[in-house]
Amino acid sequence: MSPSSELREAEAGPSNPPSKSKSKKSKEKPPKVDKPKPQVAAKPKPKPKPVPVGPFDKPDEEEEKNVHEVYEAIAGHFSQTRHKPWPFIEKFLHSLPANSIGLDSGAGNGKYLPSSRDAKLEMIALDRSSGLLEIARNENGGECVRGDLGFRGWRDGVFDFAISIAAIHHLSTPERRRHAVKSVMRPLKLSSSGSYSKFMIYVWAYEQGTLSKRRMGTLTNSSPTSTPIPKESHPATTSSEGDPKANPTSDSQNQENDTKQSVGAEDGVKEIEEKIQDLLVPWVYSKPPAKAGATPNPDSQSASQTSTQGQSQGHRQTQAQAQADSQQENRSEPIVGAAPEEPKVYHRYYHLFIEGELREMVVQAAKEEGFEIVPDGNESDPLETHLAELKLRGRKKDDGSGKKWLRVRGVGWEADNWWIECEVGKI
Repeated sequence: MSPSSELREAEAGPSNPPSKSKSKKSKEKPPKVDKPKPQVAAKPKPKPKPVPVGPFDKPDEEEEKNVHEVYEAIAGHFSQTRHKPWPFIEKFLHSLPANSIGLDSGAGNGKYLPSSRDAKLEMIALDRSSGLLEIARNENGGECVRGDLGFRGWRDGVFDFAISIAAIHHLSTPERRRHAVKSVMRPLKLSSSGSYSKFMIYVWAYEQGTLSKRRMGTLTNSSPTSTPIPKESHPATTSSEGDPKANPTSDSQNQENDTKQSVGAEDGVKEIEEKIQDLLVPWVYSKPPAKAGATPNPDSQSASQTSTQGQSQGHRQTQAQAQADSQQENRSEPIVGAAPEEPKVYHRYYHLFIEGELREMVVQAAKEEGFEIVPDGNESDPLETHLAELKLRGRKKDDGSGKKWLRVRGVGWEADNWWIECEVGKI
């Protein structure tokens, strides 16, 4: 073997395998992992309470701020809780002659428009909120007019019936509330015989039932000294809808009422010494939660917009707003330090009606409009007898027109609301 080959072999190292001597391996302990501490759920924030308010110095400005502007802001959210018609009002609509033409004053999202069509009626929706009227037109269909409860653009005698549901209680003075009642009565047809024009009004009641979620006013039957649930003080027919136990899921007890608490009461049970009828009632508005995921593809956005062309304009605007609000949350990476947005609380003005107040308001408004008041009654009472007595008390006016009259057909308490049904005519 040459020296060079021996050198290469030495550099390569021995050709024999290494010895099989076992080396001691150190046993390494796995690193300690701290167990996550259980997260303590944050205490829920107390629900906002209604705020008592005194008389407004400028009622029109305060109503603009605490009613009209609020409804414009919450129109879509509000409409989601106002899709089911109240059975008692549907019953009234179905009692009217087919092909009658009527007015819904303060119609909101127009949820009674489909009910009127089912009853073979034609009804026009009047409301101040353009957002709610847009929903009424696109989702419930029908003629819609933007105007407030004192709107005077109707011709006399153009309507056969009218309803005003949960609207007049947003007016902050007795004079403004009576003016709204007059605006309901003025355009009604005054017949001297046959089918007379009728109207129905609903307002929030100060007296609340035991199952009510409106923790305001008097919580009836909640303590030995509580005021009992009011009974109907009229001869009109009583239905099961008047019993809150028979209708525990009334649409009047919805998301909005969940935010209401007793004013000046503990646990919503004790009575209030002073009758607080004027309140700013909270509405908790939460934006739709953002979905986790990547940033939407512009092409997919375009396709999504194309697929929604048949949807209502109000729904498309809601989608666009929600998409803009959640654009940052939809990024693929988390946003450091981002916190959930606090729900916004709006306040709307309400006047809570006590027992007897609604009837007194309607009768007073009718007298101011020149109506004679005939005794209360319904189909079981002979109206002709009362009209004959009215003729004996006075002759026709000098202009040849007949004397106007109003009869209260019924006043009642139903699902934490007061309602009244009346009919009008002339002799």
